[in-house]
Amino acid sequence: MARPRPVSIDAHVHFWDLQKFKYEWPTEEDGPLFDNFYPCGYEKALVESGCPVRNGIFVQVVNNTVAETDWALDMATRHKCIVGVVGWIDMCGSDDEVDQELERLSKNPLFLGLRHILDLEEPGWIEKKEVKRTLGRLEKLNLTYDLLLRPHSLHYATEIAQEFPDLRLIIDHIAKPKIKEGEFDSWAKDMSRAASCPNVYVKLSGIVTEADPTSWKPSDLKPYVQHCVKSFGAHRCIFGSDYPVFKVVGATYKQVYNALMECLLDCTTDEERGAIFGENAVRFYQVKVPLQE
Repeated sequence: MARPRPVSIDAHVHFWDLQKFKYEWPTEEDGPLFDNFYPCGYEKALVESGCPVRNGIFVQVVNNTVAETDWALDMATRHKCIVGVVGWIDMCGSDDEVDQELERLSKNPLFLGLRHILDLEEPGWIEKKEVKRTLGRLEKLNLTYDLLLRPHSLHYATEIAQEFPDLRLIIDHIAKPKIKEGEFDSWAKDMSRAASCPNVYVKLSGIVTEADPTSWKPSDLKPYVQHCVKSFGAHRCIFGSDYPVFKVVGATYKQVYNALMECLLDCTTDEERGAIFGENAVRFYQVKVPLQE
């Protein structure tokens, strides 16, 4: 019997329409990012890259409206390369509001879970009782939560994972370590602590933008990527391109993909890399729609 072709998923993709929604980011200062990005551009980038990736998961950009989630879900129905949506709701809403929104969104098989941009909130936002209540609802509904953290807030991953042991959590962008500055030890310690919780995964994404924007190379990223693999195991590491954010440092999709592959070559097997670039995302997000080959 022929071995099935491995799946390929990019677990961190963004689209935005600057005329449709009020974004706090990106701004004009973000140069090439201050433009509209849609699935058709993403599909073109995949083809031009020559990489084997054919499927992407949209991740929220706007904190202040559930309309972005509905917009992304609608686009996903028209672009088969988008196989899931990590959206947003008001996690501080009333019990009824949260329940109604989650019930409504969960009827769509493309809806996978939630994310909230913590950088736009006061410190400690994630500790609010209303937020914790919503995390509990996600846990009961078997949905996911993307943790967008920084090194100084990485400790929240462990705290939330221990409080909600059945909630599938994933740390976006390996918590944005300061690669350009060479900061490693404190980040690595907190990442290892988070990895001790079996319900926490890590997204190998958004890394090139933390290195030197003019001279980054895969070897700069390697210690951080390999620490994640060592701490979480290859079975809890997931690839994400962070399209189109990598454009801010002049990178291409192919460069991002190849850089991660180079970081993984001497610390993972072929089978493990196949899982990192696809199968782990299917398992973590429980992707329900057919995948593109």
